[in-house]
Order: sequence, then C-alpha cells, then structure tokens
Amino acid sequence: MSAIERTRDWGTVDCRPWRAAIFERLPSLAEDLAAGFLHVAERYGNAAGNRWLARQSAGLIEPEHVYRRFPVIADDLKRAFIARRHAQPTTIEGLRAGCDWLREVESRLKIGSLNATHDDDALVDYAQAQARAVEDARNKLIGGIAEHNRRLRLGLLPPPRRVRQPRGVPLSAQARAMARQIAEARNPLTPPPAGIPLMAVFRWERAPVMSLAVADEMAAAAARKRATLHGIAPPPVKQPASEQLARLSCPGFWRRKLRRLAGRRLEQVQREAYRVHAQAGIYCSEMTLERRRAQRVRNRTLLETLEAINQAGQTYTLAELAELGLANPDHRRAELMLRIRDTEVEARRLGHVGMFYTLTAPSRFHPINANRTRDRHGRERYRCRRNPRYDGSTPRQAQQHIQQVWARARARLARDNRAIYGIRVVEPHHDGTPHWHLLVWMKPEDAEAVTETLRGYAEEEAPEELFNRFGKTTARFDAKRIDDTRGTAAGYVAKYISKNINGEQFARAGIDGDELDRYGHELNSAAPRIEAWAACWGIRQFQFVGLPSVTVWREIRRLTDAQEEQVKRWEAATQPHPRASAVFHRIRAAANAGEWCRFVRLMGGPNTPRKRQPIKPWSIPAFRTSQGGDDFSHATGEQHAEFIQRGRYGDEIQVPKGLAVSDGKGRVSEYLTRLYRWHVRPKRAGGGVFGRRRSRRPLDLCH
Repeated sequence: MSAIERTRDWGTVDCRPWRAAIFERLPSLAEDLAAGFLHVAERYGNAAGNRWLARQSAGLIEPEHVYRRFPVIADDLKRAFIARRHAQPTTIEGLRAGCDWLREVESRLKIGSLNATHDDDALVDYAQAQARAVEDARNKLIGGIAEHNRRLRLGLLPPPRRVRQPRGVPLSAQARAMARQIAEARNPLTPPPAGIPLMAVFRWERAPVMSLAVADEMAAAAARKRATLHGIAPPPVKQPASEQLARLSCPGFWRRKLRRLAGRRLEQVQREAYRVHAQAGIYCSEMTLERRRAQRVRNRTLLETLEAINQAGQTYTLAELAELGLANPDHRRAELMLRIRDTEVEARRLGHVGMFYTLTAPSRFHPINANRTRDRHGRERYRCRRNPRYDGSTPRQAQQHIQQVWARARARLARDNRAIYGIRVVEPHHDGTPHWHLLVWMKPEDAEAVTETLRGYAEEEAPEELFNRFGKTTARFDAKRIDDTRGTAAGYVAKYISKNINGEQFARAGIDGDELDRYGHELNSAAPRIEAWAACWGIRQFQFVGLPSVTVWREIRRLTDAQEEQVKRWEAATQPHPRASAVFHRIRAAANAGEWCRFVRLMGGPNTPRKRQPIKPWSIPAFRTSQGGDDFSHATGEQHAEFIQRGRYGDEIQVPKGLAVSDGKGRVSEYLTRLYRWHVRPKRAGGGVFGRRRSRRPLDLCH
C-alpha cells in the first residue's frame, strides 16, 4: 500500500479531500509528502500532520510542469533535481531545494514571453515582433500629436497622474494593487475637509506641448523599459532619443541581444545541472557547441552571398576575403606566435627574465571538483564531484573577478615603479570556469616582488581553501621561472595558443601526450569547444600587455613592396616632414620583414606610453559619396543634406585610413594605408561585372 493510500485512514471527512487537493497539485511529489505526513501524524496526531503538510507544501512547485515547458533540456533538469534532492540531509529539504532551483530556472529561461530553449526561427520572429512593437508605439504617439495639442488648447487634458509602480509578481496581484491605489487616492472633485484652505490642495501643472522631439523621448522611455524587462541593457541615456529608438526598433538589435542572452542563460543552467565537466561535456555543453556551429554556418552562408568590388575591378566574396585575414585561425595563430617569439628576443636583448603565472578563481566560482585518479590500466582519469561551495556564479563573473585581481596588482606594481610586459591567455577549466596564464618579462631584480604582489592579491579571498593535509597548494596561484636552457618561452606557451584557436600543432619531440590537453582530450576536438565557450560568454582569450599597438603593425604591413609607387606619390602630394618620413620607413621596413622585435624597439620599447609612440592609427569621419539617403522630413518637406556618413543607428562612423607619424617635435604627418575602396553588394549570378569578365587577379593580404 502506497503512502497516499495510507493517508486516507487518517482524519475526518473534511481532512481527506483537503490532503487530496494538495497531492493532486503536486503529483510527482505526492508520495514523499504523504510519507512525511504519516511520519508526523503517527507521532503527534492528525492535526500536527496536517499543519506540517500545509507548511511544507506551500513553497513547492510541480517539477513536471517545468519539464514539459522546456522539453529540450528536460532530462538534464530531472537529473539536477534528483541530485539537489539527495544532497540535502532530509527529504523535505531536498524537495524544497530542488523546487527553488527549478523555479529560478523557469524564470531565467523565460525572456519576456520567449522560451530560451526554442529554436532560432522562433527567436527571430520574437525579435521582429519586439522591434515592430517599439515602432508602432512611436507611430501612435506621433499620430496623436495634433489631437493632444488641440485638447491642450481647449483645456480638456486632465493633470498627469503620478502612479506608483504596482507591487506583486503575478498580473492579478499588480491589478489588485493598482485598484487599491486608485480607490485610496483623493477624488479631485471632492471638496477638502473643513479647516483646510482650498488653495492648499490645488496643484498647478502645465501639460507639455506635444512635438516630434517629445514623442521621441516618450517612445524612447517606453522602449528602454521594454528592453529592461527582457533583461537587455538599453542604449545609454546620454544618446539622443532618435539613436536610441533606431536601435530599439531594429530587429537586428533585438536578435543579437536575445541570442546572446538566451545562449548564456541556457549554458549557465547546463552548468548548474552538472552537464559541463570532464566526464560530460567538457568546457561547454553540447547544446552550446551545436548553437555555435549553427551560428558559424549562418555566418558562412551570409558571407558567400555577398561580394566586394574595388576600384580596380577585383571582385571577391566576403568569405574569400575572410580567409585572407585574421578570421583564418592559422593566420591568427601564426601572428600570435611571431609576436611572442620576437618579444622574447627583445627581452633577452634587454636582459629581462620571463615568468609564467597561473591565476585561478576561488572555489565559489567552480560548480564541479575534479580529482585526478588512475584506472586499472594506469591511464589518468578525472573523478568529478559537485562542489558544495559553489554559489551559482557564471564564467563571466569569474572572469570579472580575475580582472579585478589583475587590475589591483598592476596598480600596485605601477606605484612601486615595476614594469612588466607580455601576454595573457584565458582558457576554461573542465567545468567552464576561466583561469589565466600570464607569460610576462621584467627586470631580474623585480621578479620576486612581482611574484609576491600577484600572489598576495590572488590568494586574498578565502585563504583557508589553499591548505590541505599536505600543506599549502598552488590551486589559486602558481609561478614558474622560464629556464632558457630547457626551451624558449614561445615553445612553453605554444600549446596554450594552439588549444585556444584551432588545436593545430606539431607534437614536440620527447614530450609524451603533447597532442592532448590536461584532461586527456585531443587538441583538435577540444579547440572547437573552447572557441564556443569563449564566444558564448564574450571572453577575450588573448591580450598583450605593455607592448606597442598591433593595429599599427597590421596597418603598416599593408604597404608592401608592391605599393612602393603609391607611397612615393603620396609623399610627393602631402610633403611629410623628413624626420617623420624617416621614422615611417624604418618602422615599415621592420614590419614588412616580419621583425616584431625591431618594431617594438623602434616604437619606443616595452611599456612605452601610447602618447609617446611615434606612430598611431589615423581615422577620419566617413563622408558621403552620393546624394542618396539624405534626410527628408515628411512633416515639413525639408531636406537636410549632410556630408557626414552615419550608420544605421544615426551615429557617426569613423573610418580607418592609415597612420599618423610624429617626428618627435610635435609635427604629425599622415600616411594612407587603405589604398582600395570596397563596395559590398549581393553576389551576382554568372560572374559578370559591369559587362566585363570578373577579375580574379591574386589579392595581396595587405589590401
């Protein structure tokens, strides 16, 4: 006999239907609640059992309702609910913990009225609906301008009522709060109580005259509130209302924000459901990996449908141009390794020493603990268990924590006049929590002080976690000095670079398992998961510190030997200062030779402030090349011609044109590096270009 059937023998005729209603509301939890009722009733009587049942079932929800609402992740939610239930000391505490988590998951995966687990087509339709709603609200306000002003002139507008925000989560509670607020408000037509002067209760307010500017401000305020209710950060208030509305009424804006928000919330639910660790989906969940693959397919398809043509008649698809730049992972990895290798060359010339640091977030950011073990065949394995200290933080919050630690440490080093330079690499643990690898160089006499400064800030929070029965661990901070006799720093960090880009790397001779990551997965299979993890959480994987601008390096390498004639014509037309010209040509020769070490030296050396570097990027506002698209006011019939080209949201566009070279005396000379003007258009069938054959001459990477 089940526990529910046994409860029918307890209580009066009125008690049994009351308990049956509770069990019917929570069918999947009914057996456990019935067992708890029997446990209390057998010891303290039927009334005590009823009180216990009413008190414990008040905050519970039916898990099956949540599972049916999110069928894509229903199995993961069930496993997580069972795990949370068994993690508590008693059954009712486990049920309460599981229900609280499911209630929170349901609220997070509900973005407005959009289900975050739905496919991308539903998200696109929802984004279009939100953008259309913002536009319709603005059009409604504009359409009522004349009627509003007519009523204002005739004195027919009531004074604006300042209504407080209704309390309560469900709509019914908000409606009751609003009705109560209206009922308790004083009627303007009711005379004041005796003894109060009539003028004391009057409040003179002037209703504003409605105009296009006022309508835009009102529509922007409503649109900002709509975005906030969806968990989307609205545009800055300092922006003009027209630019805010241009963004908030754009389907693309809503589509990008909703995709990012839905992806991050889904991935965080997967992490909390223990589906991201070394024994499941390592680094990121399978759902996030599939979403990233679908996104890459969409991007590739779009690039294949667009082509770019320049003034020389060369036509290429955007997909072909993307393969020639840093979007190609092989090119990106080659540039990173070149910069690291030549930075080490320059550090050796200066007599500096290299240090390799590892910074990890505290235990509260890690949902899973992985203990290293070996199976019966001697192979290394990881045994994953839930971390009881985990507080629900996301990888982005862990990244922000490490960034704060790094910022405080650098500020302390700057106060102590200790300069460092190098690269930092961000990669995930098996559970998706980020950690940092720092390869930095410094003066030999500063190495110990820099290490202790970083160690102090990294281990400042929860230092008790750093000790076990063997003593203090390096779980939070680890430091290693680069030994030049055992290898180069570039070789030391090469595996981390390859692992975070595409996994392509030649295994180093004499190193067993060099083609695997620390968890035993091949780099070729781990790299896509790490790339999907970084794209989901918006984490920058590589960043150089204390070195010259790489933008200058890339821009100056556009001017190869093939463009020597164009450079001479530019100098003949602009007449740059001779000293600035000499600086430019020396740095150009170093960049075209691929000598990053000499480039760093000519740019002033490591840790040279940007304002003291001889070359900086040069950008100018974009100008219109045609009269099309001039602003035309349908209300006044005026046409506002403007020379400045503005973006789709009305903001000014800054176009990179080249480099600004300083002669060291305050005189600046500009050099043009963007020699081609590209026009993007839909791909044309047949390959014809303005009646001529499509030009397929090889395109220099620097163009």
